Amino acid sequence: MTELPTFDEMMHLAKTDPAQLERIRQAAIDQTISQAKASNRDALKALQHRIDLTRKRASNPYQSMIEISRMMHDKLDLLNTALNRPDELNRSRVVPLGQAHARKAVNT
Repeated sequence: MTELPTFDEMMHLAKTDPAQLERIRQAAIDQTISQAKASNRDALKALQHRIDLTRKRASNPYQSMIEISRMMHDKLDLLNTALNRPDELNRSRVVPLGQAHARKAVNT
């Protein structure tokens, strides 16, 4: 993996050359994804896309951090449920589209 600048160097870049810091960030992300197993790359790209959208929509860096942290905690909660209470994950019921349409027509 390419060596990243020190924290102090990144702080300096954030103040003096934020575009360069963004290029370093993006390169590190791209390199990490490219080194992952091929079967995981699409999911990692999708997750990074979601993170990038969250960052863009946030009104400030603090809100961005809170939203991304919330995403992480939601996934950790789901993992906790899957490991400790897997029966709670199977409560969803799939209704074939034809049956759902027929039920809706009968109920209206």
